[in-house]
Amino acid sequence: MAEQAATPPQAPTQLIKFSVYLYKKEDIPYDEFLNWVTKEYPSKAAPIMKRHGVVQWTQTVTPPHFRNPFRAALQHMGRQQWTVPDYDVVMSYWIPTPDIMQALTQDPEWIELEHKEAIPRANMTIGHFEIGHEILQFGKARAEGIA
Repeated sequence: MAEQAATPPQAPTQLIKFSVYLYKKEDIPYDEFLNWVTKEYPSKAAPIMKRHGVVQWTQTVTPPHFRNPFRAALQHMGRQQWTVPDYDVVMSYWIPTPDIMQALTQDPEWIELEHKEAIPRANMTIGHFEIGHEILQFGKARAEGIA
């Protein structure tokens, strides 16, 4: 019997999760911002993201009425140093490589969209971002390659 070379196992594809935490501008009502960020903006932004290879994009809306009750709960639990930030939305992107985010943000169509749509509505002087790998402990991955 002829020996066959063993095929080395392939490493699982692990996507990078990049999240941007945004505040709305103070002079924009929350409901107006929410409508723009969840209904108007996605139809314009998603095609550009897809063209650059963004695998998945989600938004986590953080309504103001959630914040104070959770702040009170943390205090009740004795976690005085814990915080519930005032972010209005978290945009999370799953990408195969960091180069994709760089290419996306340098695309002239993206830059134009950001200047026309985001800068007038989002407070770009403050914010937060994180980058890492999402690890699924239980449940089902929402997109191929995400685990």
